[in-house]
Amino acid sequence: MRDRGFTLAEVLVALMVFSTAAIGLAHLVNETTANARHTRSLALAGIEADNRLVEAVTSPEVLRAGSMSGQSEQRGQSFEWVRQIEVREPEGLAGIRVIVSDATTGQQLAMRDTLVKVAP
Repeated sequence: MRDRGFTLAEVLVALMVFSTAAIGLAHLVNETTANARHTRSLALAGIEADNRLVEAVTSPEVLRAGSMSGQSEQRGQSFEWVRQIEVREPEGLAGIRVIVSDATTGQQLAMRDTLVKVAP
């Protein structure tokens, strides 16, 4: 009479295959979460850069040559930003550049550039 169970070798092979798949799946979940977090940071930094650019364009008192920096928070994430304005008198234009970085790591996440016509 023959037993209808699995041998020890078969169980070990099945366990090894399952473990390999589980480790791969855990790594995939970890990478997906990290990518989603980074994508969220990029999107929020872009919003912050757009906000600082609009602030410079719409506020005449802000639209002066020079550099300004500060810190801000978007949805719980801290950012550092730098706004540089260069006025070009002969053309009547002002070049505005906004750079937004992660406040924790210092990594640059967004940059926006524009030209604005300034009043003489």
